Amino acid sequence: MIRTILAFALCSCALSFAQLQQHELPRVTKFDCPSYPSEAASVRLQGMVQLEVTTDGHQVSKVKLISGHPLIAGAAVENVRTWQFAEHNPTTFSVTYFYVFDGSYKRDKATNCSAKLELPSKVTVSLPRP
Repeated sequence: MIRTILAFALCSCALSFAQLQQHELPRVTKFDCPSYPSEAASVRLQGMVQLEVTTDGHQVSKVKLISGHPLIAGAAVENVRTWQFAEHNPTTFSVTYFYVFDGSYKRDKATNCSAKLELPSKVTVSLPRP
């Protein structure tokens, strides 16, 4: 009985580890810096865009808009399509873009972007507060 329980526990751990590996997010190696859409900035629109991104193992192959205002959603979709990845198994994952008036971010020396990038799952694009 104890052997059966231990065997089951080991199998469950192995399966969980395999599932975790399968859902690892790919590493973004190249991208264009996101920008705040001028139309959204002119009407002081802030918001969140949620995307479902599918890769072919190297680049974005499909983007599905889950939610987001049209004035900012198009910019997020356009930006995520520029992403390229280190070689990985094709996968699908969620990405959230935030467009906020929270002060400008300092330009990052490594990426030369003034957006906050937590790739590949989160991007925050900001403008100075009105």
